[in-house]
Amino acid sequence: MTVPAQELRAWAKSDHPTEAAVELLIRAKGGRFARDTQPWIERPWPTSSLCCVDWDRLHDELGVFSGGERRFLNIAISMGSSKHPVDLSNDLTGLDDELLLLVLAATAHAAGRPRLLAPATPVPDRTNVMPLGRPSSQHHPARPRLEDEPAAGHGVQRHEGPIP
Repeated sequence: MTVPAQELRAWAKSDHPTEAAVELLIRAKGGRFARDTQPWIERPWPTSSLCCVDWDRLHDELGVFSGGERRFLNIAISMGSSKHPVDLSNDLTGLDDELLLLVLAATAHAAGRPRLLAPATPVPDRTNVMPLGRPSSQHHPARPRLEDEPAAGHGVQRHEGPIP
């Protein structure tokens, strides 16, 4: 069981929505949805070196997946085929963090901003995602504090509007 990633990418090349959909299948769950043993991964003709996705067949097979997987695959299918639109208000809310990050990057790719989901871009690591909520009162480690800059919360003046 292998993931024919290069063959799928070559087939989808130059069509941003299809590229995004294929990347979703390749990157999610260790490539489980893009393995060459899946019935929707096909060769366009017997002697072809390319692999393609039969989006209609994948859509027909959705019943065997969990709710989150089904929502995720619905989105991928919708990007790959205009015949299967989705209700994002339903499908996005049921995704775990990892799949949601992939879908957000794929959406940007489908919209013509491919740098977020290029094949060389690593799969988002949700351990590095900052939780939403109150900002930390400590200094941010990515930017060193300047010598003449006050420490967080000490001697900081706030200005409402233009500074005179």
